[in-house]
Amino acid sequence: MNAALGGSKRRRPATRVAERLALAAVVLAMLFSAAVRIRLADTPFERDEGEYAYAGQLVLQGVPPYELAYNMKFPGAYYAYAAAFAVFGETPSGAHLGLLVVNAATTLFVLLLGRRLLGEFAGALAACAFVLLSLDRFVMGIFAHATHFVTLPVTAALWVLLRSGLPASWRSSLGAGVLLGIAVLMKQHALVYLPFAAALVAWQAPLRTADGRRAAASGIAWLAAGAAIPFAALLALFAFQGVLGAFWFWTFGYASEYVSEIAFSGAPSRFLRTLEKISRADRALWIAAALGLGALWLRGTSREARVVIGGLLCASLLAVVPGYYFREHYFIVVLPAAALLVGVAAAAAERALAARAPAHASRIAVAVAGLALASSCLIAQRDFLFRWSPRELSRTHYGTNPFVESAEVARYIRERTGVDDRIAVLGSEPQIYFHAGRRSATGYIYMYPLLENHALTATMQDEMIRQVIEAHPAYLVFVSIRSSWQSLPNMDQRVLKWSQRYASACYDLVGIADIHSPTETTFVWDEAVKDYEPKSQSLVYTLRRKSDAPCSAS
Repeated sequence: MNAALGGSKRRRPATRVAERLALAAVVLAMLFSAAVRIRLADTPFERDEGEYAYAGQLVLQGVPPYELAYNMKFPGAYYAYAAAFAVFGETPSGAHLGLLVVNAATTLFVLLLGRRLLGEFAGALAACAFVLLSLDRFVMGIFAHATHFVTLPVTAALWVLLRSGLPASWRSSLGAGVLLGIAVLMKQHALVYLPFAAALVAWQAPLRTADGRRAAASGIAWLAAGAAIPFAALLALFAFQGVLGAFWFWTFGYASEYVSEIAFSGAPSRFLRTLEKISRADRALWIAAALGLGALWLRGTSREARVVIGGLLCASLLAVVPGYYFREHYFIVVLPAAALLVGVAAAAAERALAARAPAHASRIAVAVAGLALASSCLIAQRDFLFRWSPRELSRTHYGTNPFVESAEVARYIRERTGVDDRIAVLGSEPQIYFHAGRRSATGYIYMYPLLENHALTATMQDEMIRQVIEAHPAYLVFVSIRSSWQSLPNMDQRVLKWSQRYASACYDLVGIADIHSPTETTFVWDEAVKDYEPKSQSLVYTLRRKSDAPCSAS
């Protein structure tokens, strides 16, 4: 490997020192990332995190996914949150500390892949690049999204396939398949990594011979068998728990409706806008990755690196495509490939300089350039990395969305209800259920599916209304914020109008959270709400049931 990269088996002392310094840089980068993540660990949950947290909380209580909380995502993130809560506690800090561990483990696999494909020095620089890219504010790296939980098993699977050399043994193919199956359970989009892994398994098999074709077929079969194991185990578990039908409807039936809402015509511009946004603070690293993509095909880069890194990039970009939504955190799955391309650029630069200067001087020059790139990223995000509080981070990124207020609203409800009481959030704020520690009166923890343009809308609205009326929850939270409903033009808004009538007829107003601005919120409770005049249009109303008697609104 080193010979292919222009090195030798007997490395010079200066080379060994440079490699050790590079590894030390990886350790320092990981420690820096950990320090930032720990400081911001208490950042309030946003909506996706609130969904994962509430479902993870239910899992720890013995309630299976899709029984009390409906969503189209596969449940891997729910179990990941449950595991983080079991270790670090049921708080936002617990989930974010779990993410810290996942991110650190992914960094180590990026390092191992980089060392295998590019050498020790360039591999270490790739790992440092991944630390910075995955911490980036604009890619939402600090929030525990499902895409973080995809990157770990995907990079681990690649390492399992490559560690003993290709073609992979049946054990490596089986193990990699299991890991990729776990990645798919974290998010359906990860399915695109399976064809890439299958192609990789078959890549070095001598397909021109019968034995080579049999070896390739055997390896792919073991990979497929491994990938099927997690899904088969999940189906068996859900069949035992009685939620298999609900799981199938939400993750296949409704999901197919959801991904068909946006036309392809706007996809390229949407993709480019998001790419521009996520590279705002660390554009230098993304430019280095683009240069690495070009250098991937230059002489001096191994064929294995071209196939693995190029294939990983293509698969990762495909994982971002389904639905054409291109949200910022979707691009987290691209970061391992981008980081490895930064390593390719570093290795190519070192080779070019080595033709004109001593090897150690070339490596020092590349290291200094890498330090300059890293410094530019840190300076561009200095407020986020060194100054902002968790509340400031949430407000800066999400504006007047009620994520900061959710814990206070939930605290009020929790102190006035028993563990068996149900509550309902008329809005898309599942984090309130988690913070309150109270179960939802309806499985519709988001209002979005009820106001989308698909064939199931009317049926879903009827079911949600029926569930709430039958449960007659002790408290309602009505979120009067546009982003919590996001009704499309000309959509059936019956459920929104019903929510307002139901709250007025069956509940008394006992609390108002008035979000004046990203820095100021007024909370008003109990008797004080009668004389309060809201000062903004971003309002969260808390309402108490008028009586235990059944109540409905036409």
